[in-house]
Amino acid sequence: MLRQTTPRPPGPRERRHRRLARRRLSASLAAAAAGVAVWTLAPPEPRTRAVLVAAHDLPAGAVLAAGDLQRTDRPLDTVPDGALGPGAGAGAVLAGAVRRGEVLTDARTTGPGLMAGQPPGTLATTVAVGDQAVLEGLRPGARVDVLARTDDPVTGLATGAERVATDVVVLAAPSASASGGLLGAAPATAAGGVLVAVDARTATALAGAAGRTVLVLRAP
Repeated sequence: MLRQTTPRPPGPRERRHRRLARRRLSASLAAAAAGVAVWTLAPPEPRTRAVLVAAHDLPAGAVLAAGDLQRTDRPLDTVPDGALGPGAGAGAVLAGAVRRGEVLTDARTTGPGLMAGQPPGTLATTVAVGDQAVLEGLRPGARVDVLARTDDPVTGLATGAERVATDVVVLAAPSASASGGLLGAAPATAAGGVLVAVDARTATALAGAAGRTVLVLRAP
């Protein structure tokens, strides 16, 4: 016949070891819970990029100076394509008005002043180019003539052309590979225009010939 034995009560040393084990387990669980809580309340910092923003409202045509620009860090997923970084922007000309705090991009600026190096009194005016092949072949710095078609006042038929601008420089032209027209304002597949530097008299003549102009590229 088997005899049942009564378990021996733990001694003082064994009870002390058990208490220590329970305390260590409780401390480990508490530390793990605290770690989860900290991660939940303070998730990892997002990756950022340094960009330039407008320090105050700026009008179209403003030449950017250091006081107009402010460096700030923005999360990567909020930074627009073409954003200007530190060291860029100063001396660029705004293609449109910008609000304070707006991130500056290459699409909002036209680079160094388009009129840099031009004689005093030079004006910039747009000349429409109806021939897409000519338009895509133009680049800043090219020299062109501008002709204006003449029409018979009675029949409205074309009678010839007169030269209204001679050997003027192209300041800005759409790129052949660009998705937009001049300064991104028109589709590349549509007839657009180029910006040319002229004197006041020629600018007046070009304005009067609007809608009748033909642009001719000069040999370098």
